[in-house]
Amino acid sequence: MAIPHFRYSFASGMKKLKVEDAKAVKEALYSYLGCSAESEFSRKKRSYRDMPHHVYQQISKILGEHGVMSNEIWKITPCE
Repeated sequence: MAIPHFRYSFASGMKKLKVEDAKAVKEALYSYLGCSAESEFSRKKRSYRDMPHHVYQQISKILGEHGVMSNEIWKITPCE
C-alpha cells in the first residue's frame, strides 16, 4: 500500500486577515519559510506538499496571533 501524500494550503487563512495585519504576517511567513521570491511564497501558500508538522504548527501560530481561527486557515487535499 502506497503512502498517502497531501497538499496543504493556507491561502484561505491569509484572506481572513485584517488589512492592517496582512503585510506583517506575510513578512513573518516569508521569512519563516525562507522564501527568496514572491513566486516561491505563492507556491508554498497554495500548494505545500507533505508539510512537516512543525511548519504546520508555526504557520498556524503566526496566523492565530492575528485573530485567524485554526479551522479557517487550512485546506488539505490528497495528492493524486
